[in-house]
Amino acid sequence: MLSPRQRALALALAAVGALAWWLHDDEETRGPGKGGQERRPDYTVDNLTATDLDQTGEPHRHLTAIELRHYPDDNTKELESPELTLYVETGPPWVVRSDTAWISSDNNRIQMRGQVFIDREAGVTTRPVHLETRDLLLKRDEGYAETDQPVRIVSELDWTTSDNGAQVWLEDKLRTRLLGRVRGEMIIR
Repeated sequence: MLSPRQRALALALAAVGALAWWLHDDEETRGPGKGGQERRPDYTVDNLTATDLDQTGEPHRHLTAIELRHYPDDNTKELESPELTLYVETGPPWVVRSDTAWISSDNNRIQMRGQVFIDREAGVTTRPVHLETRDLLLKRDEGYAETDQPVRIVSELDWTTSDNGAQVWLEDKLRTRLLGRVRGEMIIR
């Protein structure tokens, strides 16, 4: 038979054990590297507008977003409702929009998240292009984008779909590599 003091000590040890188990279990549900702390930006910018110029002083890229959040732990950024305009030497610029975006610390890789649209208006020698997909990786300095999600490209009455994504080079002339099953309709003029 245990004395009242021994029972109290056993109950206290059981309570400490239960608390330790609960804290350890809660730490695992937060995920690796979280350390129990919520990731917080060190600064935010509302209604962001930024223009990058080329060597001649002409616009090269233009970015707008409802909000930008900068994270100091890895020097990355997150954007709400971003719109990135990529200017090319000849013809209209490419405009890339998405629900949200993540920008790498070197500002070159941009993960456009959610619904993504890429548009170019008609030019003197180019047709209009409208591309729809989801979750697109854009390499800004290379004018290159890729996704493994279904893609739909429309240009006037012509359309093409790809089930397994695409690689897209956003240059003066659009170049694409469609992946997986491809369907389309082209009207010969």
